[in-house]
Amino acid sequence: MQPIAVIGLSCLFPEAKTPEDYWKNLLQEKDSCTSAAAADMDADPSRFFAEKKGTPDKYYCARGGYINDFKIDPDGYLLSAETIEKLGATFQWPLHVAREALRDSGYIENTKILKECGIVLGNLSFPTKASNHILLPLYQKVIEPHLQKVLNRPDFNLGSFAAETDNAQLNSHISGLPAAVVSQALGLSARSLVLDAACASSLYAVALACHYLHSGKTDLMLAGAVSAADPFFVNMGFSIFQAFPESPQTFNPLDNNSGGLLASQGAGMFVLKRLCDAERDADKIHAVISGIGLSNDGRGQFVLSPNSKGQVLAYQRAYESSKVPPEKIDYIECHATGTPLGDKVELDSMEQFFASPELPEVKKIKPLIGSAKSNLGHMLTAAGMGGMIKVILALQHGEIPATRGVKAAMTSKNGGVSEKQIVQKTAVWPHNRKDRRAAVSAFGFGGTNAHLIFESGVKASKRIDFPKTQNSQIMAIVGMEAIFGGCKGLHEFYQTIYDNKQHFRSLPPERWKGFEQHPELKNHPQGAWLESFEMDFLRFKLQPNPKERLIPQQLLTLEVTDRAIKKTKLGEGQNVAVLVAMETELEIHRFRGRVNLSTQIQDSLQAAGIVLSDEERKDLINLSRNSLLEEVPINRFTSFIGNIMATRISSLWDFSGPAMTISAEENSVLRALEVAQILLLEDNVDAVVVTAVDLAGSPEQVLLRQRNLPLNSGEATLSFDKNTNGWLIGEGAGTVILKSVESAKKNDEQIFATVDSIAFSTGLTPESVENAANQALTEA
Repeated sequence: MQPIAVIGLSCLFPEAKTPEDYWKNLLQEKDSCTSAAAADMDADPSRFFAEKKGTPDKYYCARGGYINDFKIDPDGYLLSAETIEKLGATFQWPLHVAREALRDSGYIENTKILKECGIVLGNLSFPTKASNHILLPLYQKVIEPHLQKVLNRPDFNLGSFAAETDNAQLNSHISGLPAAVVSQALGLSARSLVLDAACASSLYAVALACHYLHSGKTDLMLAGAVSAADPFFVNMGFSIFQAFPESPQTFNPLDNNSGGLLASQGAGMFVLKRLCDAERDADKIHAVISGIGLSNDGRGQFVLSPNSKGQVLAYQRAYESSKVPPEKIDYIECHATGTPLGDKVELDSMEQFFASPELPEVKKIKPLIGSAKSNLGHMLTAAGMGGMIKVILALQHGEIPATRGVKAAMTSKNGGVSEKQIVQKTAVWPHNRKDRRAAVSAFGFGGTNAHLIFESGVKASKRIDFPKTQNSQIMAIVGMEAIFGGCKGLHEFYQTIYDNKQHFRSLPPERWKGFEQHPELKNHPQGAWLESFEMDFLRFKLQPNPKERLIPQQLLTLEVTDRAIKKTKLGEGQNVAVLVAMETELEIHRFRGRVNLSTQIQDSLQAAGIVLSDEERKDLINLSRNSLLEEVPINRFTSFIGNIMATRISSLWDFSGPAMTISAEENSVLRALEVAQILLLEDNVDAVVVTAVDLAGSPEQVLLRQRNLPLNSGEATLSFDKNTNGWLIGEGAGTVILKSVESAKKNDEQIFATVDSIAFSTGLTPESVENAANQALTEA
């Protein structure tokens, strides 16, 4: 691969607002994890805590890495200070680290260059503290009248789950909008997107930004990640997974006695540029990225269980892409979260690749290893930023900070990775040469794997000339499927278009489960509702038990994607990427809505002076909770994780290519197509599966969207019409399978159409649309 220079970096980690703070903490072996405060949880943490794991609607660990003392400087952006101050952490933290990284690069005031700069941001598709304050009052307003009726108290007031805050409705746009806001606030190009590759998101974002630079589509990229999901939601989820240590167990990555992980918050950002361009422009170069390996585990035992097969493949692909052989690597920053299974599998994977038992001892590679999670906890989507920035600082300073707390060091199965390799005290770099090399690994939920190689003290002039790549790849669509509204398949969709048929109808019975009584939803809208679809649960190895069932967004994605793949010549085990264009399913806010009802009802009864027996109060709480959402077991909560949609497809078909979700609001599909184009352009994959899904008819979606954009009350037409005055509800999912035209023709594939070019521009004017069209035509 063409080497990429890191010319700017910044971070916002627990107890570290700058890279300098972070480095100091690392050298001091500081533990930046603390007990959660009420401000972190938007609740008294003790009221939802249970010492024993497995207690429904309780977490058994509230310790983690929290960002408590940050306040953004809202001045100097291209958005008003008032707008920025009303944004939640999912927006503010990326805004801050993006500006600081650009400041570090020296390009913060170069508006001409910034207009061509893009951004790829890793982000977790979970509710946030700010989005809770928008969605949870909806549930409160729906449930309150029923409580008044049951209690025979028309004056009963169901109190809020937390003190009200003044925040913008933009905070309900959790997945894709943060990158677009950063782009707008800093005057960047139209090239902005968010991806979710779970715990590998940071490395995936950096890898994808490097691919954009390789393609020549841009000369400067921001790449980073943010982990700002609601800590209450996160801690409840990991308690369901039983991934936390249970007292008196400890959290110590790479230690045999570690009982689990601690979840943390944070954000980090890089400014990236091709190395040859950075040297030409005399940029400050922090480090060089010289190898990228992305993979998926494919078929494994369980979607949350790591698999050495996929991890080893990520190693292989990284070193195949690089001029750096494995034996030149001095240090590896492990994923190592502190979970006994995860850490053990990772060391076994390293042994298999670097020190296989079949190799003679002299040929085994023994790099030093460690994990910054021992200091920060697991920052989830932003975890890789902690690891990569640690490695860059270590390369610069010639020191490797200790992995703190290791007392019973882990080893791999056959001793190929020994306890001597774990850096347990800060160490000087293993040699005195200027050319230092290290690598970083990340292994996310669903088997999403990444391994990146970093160097310092190297120059592009010492390397061979890399051939210039074209920035466009004509893609062939070799497979399609659709389930939209009343269309149960591609043929019905085709027939609908051919016959000018419409599928708009009244709200299906039981669809909103009482939410239609909300004052803002009483005028039941018409829509192209998706009421049901058929799927084979055995095919997907899913439990048919309704209580364990995945959310409809994920079920629909699985069904439509599987149908499309079956129509192509793709086979199991191929190097195929899976991209799912999506936004956070707002219905998952009902999980916290359910849990919080316990304290809301108790406090409201007390405030109203209503005395119930313990049994009556318990029954009232359970009835209210279950009316909103039943207790959430592990399989259902797993379906709340966005990237699991993509990785389930990879698992079903044993695909080994990268799998992730792509979010860019209404541009999500087009962004996914562009990412597919780049992956095919660099010959990284055999094919790309692109699926898009949206159940826009949920009461949460309809209520929030119609506050800004009214629903149509005029004619429902098939095209632009003066008699329409708003938007119409449409639901469904569609899939296209993409290959390079050359590959499709070589394999004698059916080609439905070709995608010759994709282009974007900023703005909402006719001129911006014309600009994008002209770019696409020129590129084609």
